[in-house]
Amino acid sequence: MYRVLCDGKVLHDIRDSDYHVLSPKISLELNKTGNLDFGMLSTHPHVNDVNKLKSKIEVYADDELLFSGRSLTNEQDFKNTGQISCEGELAFLLDSVQRAHDYGTETTEIGQADTNIEIFKRLIEEHNAQVEEAKRFTIGVIDIDSVTITKLSTNYEKTWDFLGSNFLGKYDGYLRVRHENGIRYLDYVKQYGKVSNQVIRFGENLLDLKKYSKAEDIKTAIIPLGAVVDNKNVDIKAANGHDGTDYVYNQEAVNLYGWIYDKVDFSDIYDPDTLLEEAKKYLQTCINLATTIELTAVDLHMIDVDINSIRLGDLVPCISTQHGIMSTFGDVGTYYLVSKYELDLENPTNNKITLGRTISTLTDKQVNDSVNLKAQISEVRTEMYNLPGLNLEPITNEVLEGILN
Repeated sequence: MYRVLCDGKVLHDIRDSDYHVLSPKISLELNKTGNLDFGMLSTHPHVNDVNKLKSKIEVYADDELLFSGRSLTNEQDFKNTGQISCEGELAFLLDSVQRAHDYGTETTEIGQADTNIEIFKRLIEEHNAQVEEAKRFTIGVIDIDSVTITKLSTNYEKTWDFLGSNFLGKYDGYLRVRHENGIRYLDYVKQYGKVSNQVIRFGENLLDLKKYSKAEDIKTAIIPLGAVVDNKNVDIKAANGHDGTDYVYNQEAVNLYGWIYDKVDFSDIYDPDTLLEEAKKYLQTCINLATTIELTAVDLHMIDVDINSIRLGDLVPCISTQHGIMSTFGDVGTYYLVSKYELDLENPTNNKITLGRTISTLTDKQVNDSVNLKAQISEVRTEMYNLPGLNLEPITNEVLEGILN
């Protein structure tokens, strides 16, 4: 049962005909602020209580908080119906700026942070110092990998914009607002949601599937530059076992895509041998074609309350043999991440979830071969499980892969 509240006052509750808003819809997406849109008649008891940027707008499914944020715009149409747009709490980070500071091991500022996690905490502290209590965050769970930062500078950027450019996407993790015991926590986590036991299946709740590849980020050769020593960058020309050039390349990738160069900075490396080793590792991440499989599905919890609901950031098993998709139960590495969740509060059966998974291989053919092989392994394992008296524990996926190949 969905409810919409404004500063604790009921705006929408289907059990009370006096408190209805029009076409309320929520759109939630990982590392996005999220939004809520609805219409409001001039006869609504609380039509004058929604104040832009000040009112606290909340959406509940029974006792579960689905959305919390603020009203952003209020437009009136010809029939005097208000169209209200709201943004989620992460948008509070647009209300502060990061004054000019230098962070990292090279800074001379006293007490500054040297890792990405420490810098993240300082950024949120700076935000909290500028805004009122209602828009502050308490640092919660942080489990992203800690990385030493040589130098990172702020220069009056919006906090949200600075995080987007220097943290989100750069480090493997998601920002999550979490409410617990009246405290608003800001988490930075690798796994946003839970591992779901609901299955997305072809013919049941799978609506659409898209598969697309991106080649614009491919590099087949890179020129690594290390730290500056005597006004010159350390390079790999004198590295042991190297051919004396200032670049590394992958011949197989060159044969496929041609020569595509890029310069990469490793400003904290002073040794040519170490620089060569790190450059080779980095190159391996540049030569692979990223193929993303995106699914659109329906949450079966909407039509059967005994089925666990799916929420943003959940990892969900997906099965569609027609498309070569077969998650292996218990192997979350084959599950799909819920990256977007759209809720129609008036017609919950219209709710849609978007799930995605990216596979990196050298060619599109390898992507298809990988997906199809995983599907074959899962099908064989399922059939073998049905054979009486057969113990599958010693039979690993690697063994089955060898048999199928």
